[in-house]
Amino acid sequence: MNLSTRVHNDADPSAISIDEARERIKSRLSVHTPSEQISCADALGRIVAHDIESPISVPPFRASAMDGFAVRAAECHAPLKIKGQSLAGHPGNDVLEDFSCQRITTGARVPDQADSVVQQENTERSGETLIVTQQPATGLHVRLPGSDSQQGTILIKAGTRIGAAQIALLSGHGIDTLDVLTPLVIALFSTGDELQTTGKPLLPGQIYDANRPLLQALLGSSAVTVIDLGICKDTESDVHAMLQSAAAAHIIVSSGGVSVGDADFVRPVLEKQGRVDLWKIAMKPGRPLTFGFSATDQAFFGLPGNPVSAAITALQFIRPAIRHMLGMSPRMSPPLHLPLRGSLSKNPGRVEYQRAIMACDDDENWWVSTTGMQDSHVLSSLHKANCLIELPIESTGAESGESVRVLPFSHFAEDAL
Repeated sequence: MNLSTRVHNDADPSAISIDEARERIKSRLSVHTPSEQISCADALGRIVAHDIESPISVPPFRASAMDGFAVRAAECHAPLKIKGQSLAGHPGNDVLEDFSCQRITTGARVPDQADSVVQQENTERSGETLIVTQQPATGLHVRLPGSDSQQGTILIKAGTRIGAAQIALLSGHGIDTLDVLTPLVIALFSTGDELQTTGKPLLPGQIYDANRPLLQALLGSSAVTVIDLGICKDTESDVHAMLQSAAAAHIIVSSGGVSVGDADFVRPVLEKQGRVDLWKIAMKPGRPLTFGFSATDQAFFGLPGNPVSAAITALQFIRPAIRHMLGMSPRMSPPLHLPLRGSLSKNPGRVEYQRAIMACDDDENWWVSTTGMQDSHVLSSLHKANCLIELPIESTGAESGESVRVLPFSHFAEDAL
């Protein structure tokens, strides 16, 4: 092979695969179990601690699914006398005379002696006499007791995130309080003498810290409390003190200082104070991810310092770890496969994630293209993107028109946490 065309291999023999890293992390994390009882009105975004059983059957009675008339199906070949009515919240008489019917509205109780509801569009009315123009089957438009849920059955399983639908379900069953997990506490800090907090003037050689605001937004939710510990200086003693200050957290997350530079002290301190379970993942960006424990049962994630690397490793590893610790099922959103506009180059040896934009043309044909420059410090590429293109470990890139694997950012949204 000509040296000018030789493909550089980006493999690192000491790096492990993404799947192996996720499984190793999962196997070492404890499930968070402390719970508290709160009002359903305050439960949005919280995680159900125990299975919730239905205290009643819903609906609790036979209910009409239509506005119309409650009838006996076998009598509908003849004229029927309209005798009374059953309105939602105001049930009528349960007794029906022979060849009689009862006016009924949607959601109202069906009389015991009626077996069907004829919708009003299939009837002709003359005074108090009704002609049924379309013969009903027995049970037509009648909602049976418990057809939504039976008393004693599980309404919502433990590990479910409470959303609008779950609040409606609980309210519809008369439940106004529930047990939820107490929030998982994550302590967050950035490392680097070059970092400055926003709102303060930059000194020579300094840059503003984007990682803490980024990670707070990615990891925080109603079920997760993020504590901002600030910026840590590049000394072993400062890193040690920062870990000590986070004793109350379930997880510590740092960014920066996890590689092999002269000012990278996070991993050495973690090795002395706790333990390192993995370091270096076969992915780009984000290879120098560190995972371990800073204290007994206190997980630690050391993320790379470049903001794009920090974002992608947080999505790929910390978000699944949070779901596992909260007893939630893994995310199962399938990737998309879309044609590429433009070409991509890549060295084999690592799975690569490129920031990208998916869109559709005037004919509603979907496609995807990168946001351009992919260096891991380029925050503007993350801002422009709405998805990631995932290139497999053996890939050397992709040509225009080729189908590529796409992970929309909506797959990582909080409502799927």
